[in-house]
Amino acid sequence: MAQAQSAEQPQRGGTVQIALQTTPGSLNPVLPAELASNIINWTMFSPLTVVNPYTNQLEPYLAERWETNANLTEWTFYIRRNAFWHDGRPVTSEDVKFTFDKIRDPEEGANNLPDFRRVREIRTVGPYAVKIFLTQPDAFLDDRLSLGGSEILPRHIFSQFRRLRDATEYNSRTPIGSGPFKMKRAVPGQFFELEANPQFFLGRPFLDGLVFRVVPDGNTRVTQVLAGQLDWIEMEPTQIRAVQGNPRVKTTNFDTLRYQIFAWNLKNPLFQDLKVREAMVYAIDRRRLLQTVTPGFGYVDDAFVPKAVTWIPRPNIQFREFNPQRARQLLAEAGWRTNAQGILEKDGKPFEFKILVDRGNTQREQIGLILQQFFQDIGMKVTYDVAERGGRWLQETQQGTFETRLAEFLMPNVDWMQRLFSSVGQNNSQFYSNPRVDNLLAQMRATSNRTQHANFMRQIQEELYATFPNIPLYYMERILATNTRLQGFPAANIKDAMPFIHRVWLRGN
Repeated sequence: MAQAQSAEQPQRGGTVQIALQTTPGSLNPVLPAELASNIINWTMFSPLTVVNPYTNQLEPYLAERWETNANLTEWTFYIRRNAFWHDGRPVTSEDVKFTFDKIRDPEEGANNLPDFRRVREIRTVGPYAVKIFLTQPDAFLDDRLSLGGSEILPRHIFSQFRRLRDATEYNSRTPIGSGPFKMKRAVPGQFFELEANPQFFLGRPFLDGLVFRVVPDGNTRVTQVLAGQLDWIEMEPTQIRAVQGNPRVKTTNFDTLRYQIFAWNLKNPLFQDLKVREAMVYAIDRRRLLQTVTPGFGYVDDAFVPKAVTWIPRPNIQFREFNPQRARQLLAEAGWRTNAQGILEKDGKPFEFKILVDRGNTQREQIGLILQQFFQDIGMKVTYDVAERGGRWLQETQQGTFETRLAEFLMPNVDWMQRLFSSVGQNNSQFYSNPRVDNLLAQMRATSNRTQHANFMRQIQEELYATFPNIPLYYMERILATNTRLQGFPAANIKDAMPFIHRVWLRGN
């Protein structure tokens, strides 16, 4: 997309309207939040490093460069000298140290605390350099800082408060960042209006502004993009027909590097038996599920790394095809018997659980109903439990009180493997714990050799395949519907595109 448009001169001006599925829970990127918060925060706050959505390569962002020692235990990041906060104050190494020390403080409840467990000390080296000392080698610190939740906060604002969460107004209506756009007006539950930051360190954005509108319903989002009230949405395959032939709308599909999952809460004794989890894998016809929910957009696999990440060799695994007979056999081996009502029972207790689904995600709402039927077909009693993503769905996920849930995982780089499957990974909401996986991750962190990384990733996937941390239902392709005037927007997940929103422009201004 970017190459095709490179010959055309970008124009300045205009405002782009973008849909959010839910109201952002926090406008502080360090505090726990969900996708809507991440999307809008990445336009206002700057990480040290970033993955370029046009190339999928790690690049400098707020840090102009960085270096590490030979054993990967000391990292030095050099801050751009032309970076300023939205209120005009310069960004310095003191801001970086302050932010990372806050993340390391358990009382803050920061989203990325597990990422900083190996940090021993953070020290400023003059006004524009910061040195991070680690207790163990870590080859992926620079990658990890690009993934969200470690964006730099202004020390002169938040040092006034005992805890980050006490800065209520800054966290909800008047955030101060250093990113390409700054808050102009916030009406939580309705919209968030941003304006271009003329002092942005990578150059003033081409656009004059952004408006993020909260539109929970997918069909409403389609209607509004057709009417010109929105300029960017993600669509479901079933919605393509509604926009085809409309001269105002362009569609683009892309590999998201994400997969839909069915996740158990592994603290629940019901799901701690490997045979039970394996049986539930065999109980799902994932090929039919894919063709029902998103025909022609995606693929099924039992690997935990997308096919598009070609430098990692395929693990030695075989896809588990739909086999309800095998599922029933495994459940019987685990001690489950069918009672007079046709429900599986063990020690006088029925096999009964809820599937938590986030309202407004059309695919997962369909998946939940389909899985309910598959599991009921082998004798389980299953409740389809739909909840608002920004409400009870997020609360039960963060507090670990769900029984099972539907979600999606992404795998943009190898560091996400430890976020998802390390015993202390901050995205390990299913409470998966495997000493062998932890050991392989530790060995992978201790080397910068890419060939060794690939071999460790293959071994980790084979161990995950054998121990069922969750069920990969299918890998996702997504469809963007955008206003044909919108130029330079990468075919990528919107959160990943936001740090480069300054490159996007509107034709015809």
